[in-house]
Amino acid sequence: MKRWVVFTLVGCLAALLSSLLTVCHADSDEGPSITAPQRVFTQNGQTYVQLGSDTQKAIGLKTKTLTSAQYHPTRQAYGQVIAPGPLLKGYHRLASASAHLAQAKAHLATAHAEYQRLEHLYRQQHNVAKKQVQQARATWQSDKAAVRQAQARRTRVQGDLVAQWGNQITGWMQHNSSALKAVSAGRRRLLRLTLPAGEAPAAAPQKGRVVLPGGATVPVTLVSPAPTTPAGLQGSTYYFKTSSDLKRLGYGLQVTARLAFGSSRHGVIVPDSAIVWSHGAAWVYVKIGPQRFQRRPVRTDTPAAGGWFQPTGLGPGTPIVIHGAQILYSIQTLANGSHGSEGDED
Repeated sequence: MKRWVVFTLVGCLAALLSSLLTVCHADSDEGPSITAPQRVFTQNGQTYVQLGSDTQKAIGLKTKTLTSAQYHPTRQAYGQVIAPGPLLKGYHRLASASAHLAQAKAHLATAHAEYQRLEHLYRQQHNVAKKQVQQARATWQSDKAAVRQAQARRTRVQGDLVAQWGNQITGWMQHNSSALKAVSAGRRRLLRLTLPAGEAPAAAPQKGRVVLPGGATVPVTLVSPAPTTPAGLQGSTYYFKTSSDLKRLGYGLQVTARLAFGSSRHGVIVPDSAIVWSHGAAWVYVKIGPQRFQRRPVRTDTPAAGGWFQPTGLGPGTPIVIHGAQILYSIQTLANGSHGSEGDED
């Protein structure tokens, strides 16, 4: 629909501007013919449009100098804000298993010390019966078995948590870290985000932005890859955290996010208002002098905020036309057409 409107406008502009590029014939009785001023030139193989300052002002031509920009490629992910309940349940399970193990080890240490004391007295032929030594040894052996059982239980609980949350978050539970306390107290949000199958980078994305209703975004940083992917989804899943805009990130909220991947690149961003579309290609006009403008191709494979990122071809400090580019294109097209060319070669 947008392209159709543009083509319609171009047609109207062509009709208006044709008078600038055609020869106006007067009646034979009124004198010689008058030629419109030439506005399109070719010099050293380069074509440019030339407009005087008054004409530029009349058509409302405006330019902007491009500045350096950094672009980080992103991919869209889908996920949810995680409530702290399951996290706290896991913490209490691990804490209980750890406490049971510590208690078992304390009993073992006491039993072992008692067995060693009685055995020493017995060997020194003090007033200790052999039966007492045997009972102490049995208690020691029983407590050793209790420690092994408690250790196995703790290992099992920790393994379950690692399988659910990964090593990093399980470490939060193991050490009752400040990160765990922040999430459970509501000072930080934990999010689980999934990149669709085939779109996950080789290395886990370190940062991203969650897109809120209305278009606002919230920065998030990686916690760790998630060992499992939610039911119904296929892809690679990660845990992220944020401390921003918590009121709008309610527990259970379904979210979309843009996750950064790969290396950042340097270049410029060409605003949408500078783009002229023709036959599926995109162009801009660069100001190469006070009255001269040259058409340059631009890439449209990397969208950025408000425009298109250009890693090469255009650099910082380049002045481009942001209002009036369509008129320049129409002038150049009409001039090239009058010479039997469509003007697609600059």
